[in-house]
Amino acid sequence: MTSLSSLLIQFAVAGAILTGLTVWMKRHKNILWTFLQHFVGVWFVFSGLVKAVDPIGTAYKMEDYFGAFEVTFDGLNNVFKGLAPMFPWLAKHAIGFSITMIVFEIVLGIALIVGWRKKLTAWLFLLLMIVFTVLTGFTYLTGYVPTDANFFDFAKWGPYLGAQMRVQDCGCFGDFIKLDPKISFFKDLGLMVPALLFLWTRNQHELWTKRTREIIVGVSTLIVTLFCFQNTYWNLPLVDFRPFKVGSNVRERKELESSAKVDILGWILENTNTGEKVKFMEPEPNKFTYLKQYAAKDGWKVKEQIKTDLYVEKDGVKTTITKSKVSDFAVESPDNGEVTEDILNEEGYSLMVVAYKFYGSQQVETYTVQDTTWASDTIRVNKDSIALQRRVVSVQPKQMERKVFIPTPEYADYFTKGINPLAEGAQKAGWKVYAITTYGDAEYASDFARKIEAKYPFYRADDKLLKTIIRANPGVVVWKDGVVVDMYHHKHLPGFDQLSAKHK
Repeated sequence: MTSLSSLLIQFAVAGAILTGLTVWMKRHKNILWTFLQHFVGVWFVFSGLVKAVDPIGTAYKMEDYFGAFEVTFDGLNNVFKGLAPMFPWLAKHAIGFSITMIVFEIVLGIALIVGWRKKLTAWLFLLLMIVFTVLTGFTYLTGYVPTDANFFDFAKWGPYLGAQMRVQDCGCFGDFIKLDPKISFFKDLGLMVPALLFLWTRNQHELWTKRTREIIVGVSTLIVTLFCFQNTYWNLPLVDFRPFKVGSNVRERKELESSAKVDILGWILENTNTGEKVKFMEPEPNKFTYLKQYAAKDGWKVKEQIKTDLYVEKDGVKTTITKSKVSDFAVESPDNGEVTEDILNEEGYSLMVVAYKFYGSQQVETYTVQDTTWASDTIRVNKDSIALQRRVVSVQPKQMERKVFIPTPEYADYFTKGINPLAEGAQKAGWKVYAITTYGDAEYASDFARKIEAKYPFYRADDKLLKTIIRANPGVVVWKDGVVVDMYHHKHLPGFDQLSAKHK
């Protein structure tokens, strides 16, 4: 498994090779500064590239940060509370910010390697590191902040607990590698050192001529931008690091993660009478000896558990596993409830249509009904009783109004012109076909299905799960026996003949 330490070694090797070439070209001023310049440049290029293959993933991470910042600033009672409404707007433009940041990071790395505009590059390097350090610092330090406290309520900070973090992963290397938040924070603190040093010294090397460096940086900016657009708006990510990538056996992985266990090592306790907080470590895992010393009758209650990582045990050997979004794979039918097991245990091929956001709006629709006017006549049955008999006086059309969800023409076309014909062919071949939307959009599903003339059911699931499964809205995922065997962006859908020929 790739780790930060192994990456640093590889960055150092690449930096050493580039340093050797720079010395051979006689373009260096100081070997140490040249190595540091190349080392950091390679780091930024790599870090940016693993995010550039999936800018939408970085955008989702930015949405998490914007949401956490909104809650944090909204909980203040000073002038900074006014910043809170800014973050929902930023979240709406997260993809644009994601691409901008990724391009900035990669091009800055290239600028460091070639020695482009040394002073400007040094300031941009420092600016980027300040932003990164704030983000990773917030991620890590919120582990000290109880879930019911505000980040800036420093008096309420307590023992560190990973479960308390408002954002669980900084996304420094996208989905390629998940770093412990503490490591990420200290990594960025470490990178602040060369950022400050580059401002202090002018010993950075400059490769080739000024014009050549300008061309390299300019062309790199264009290429990286187009590459990000390719992996965002035009197609699926070039490289997929997610747990639902093609070839993933989701059924087996979910079973594995469902069987995983943790050991309780200790407790974070709080006294409701005094407000005192203590950390108590059990002498043996999964015991409750804290009750002898910190009884409920004395006002003590458990705030958090201190636990091991997830693990599975076989033949007495414990193997640590990483919990993925597969654990949260749960799908519901509006009519039949939970259908998760049906999906994962479906034999043969099935077609999943993912639509994690309906583009459109609620509008008032006018429709016509037949309005019948009735009259009642009194009829004598016999001399002692009468009966009422109804008769139709008139039948006239009447205009009525109702609120319905109307998709945008472009979004509707993705279904009517691409997905529906594919779904029809799959159904005729005996494939199970269904669509999944989010819980938030589920209320519009029936209107949406009627407007696009869908002949398949719409299920519902968590929006983050759907965004993890495929980076397209809508997108199509082909399953077979609980395994993801193929997936398609809505702009590159095959015909069913082509799909069936590929998956016989």
